[in-house]
Amino acid sequence: MPRLLSTVHARDIDGKFYQVIDGGYWDSETSGLAFSPDNKHMYVSYQSNGLIFDITREDGYPFGAHRLDIKYHAQ
Repeated sequence: MPRLLSTVHARDIDGKFYQVIDGGYWDSETSGLAFSPDNKHMYVSYQSNGLIFDITREDGYPFGAHRLDIKYHAQ
């Protein structure tokens, strides 16, 4: 079972919490979370493992970007 210490959560403007990263594989506590100045890189570190991850979005948008994903289909 994943340890809650290794997860990263976010909160939206309505106060709802969401799990962003499930670090259950790492048996360590997250000890840092930071964003690059352009908000396109999220950095997460794990304390006892000495690891730092650089995470980006696959769609190239910055973290926190509002994007409406509408797909229109031919009729």
